[in-house]
Amino acid sequence: METRKVMLPILVCAFALMLSINLAQAATATVATVHTTDSSGTDKVEFGLGETIYIRWTADGTVNIKVEFEDGTIDGGPWLDQGSPGVISYTPSKGTGYYAVYCTGARVRLVAYGTIFVVPEVPLGTIMAMVASLGALGVFGTVKLKQAKVKRT
Repeated sequence: METRKVMLPILVCAFALMLSINLAQAATATVATVHTTDSSGTDKVEFGLGETIYIRWTADGTVNIKVEFEDGTIDGGPWLDQGSPGVISYTPSKGTGYYAVYCTGARVRLVAYGTIFVVPEVPLGTIMAMVASLGALGVFGTVKLKQAKVKRT
């Protein structure tokens, strides 16, 4: 019984200490947003080969930024103690693939560079929808034609 009386205050104090440390860290942590754009400032995550990527951010403090290739090697930066807001122009040197932009206090931004997925999505999607609908119409027409032939005989 005596152990319970001692352990409860110790646990409460330890929990309060851990909570105060986490709150102190949260109060000093940098909060940032990062996005990638083309030269005109339009948000993009898919870039063609040779195209320059503009890394833009806003933060409530200074940030460190780096870019990693899909195999984990650093390809850009690190750019340290960057003020806010900021812009870095960057052209990947490792060629086609996926790149990750890391910025202090922000979510990782993934970028596709020169991949086969960099295609005009609207025209390709329209063409694929037309092919699928014509294929379905052809199957439907064939079934109806066979049903009509069966009824005649």
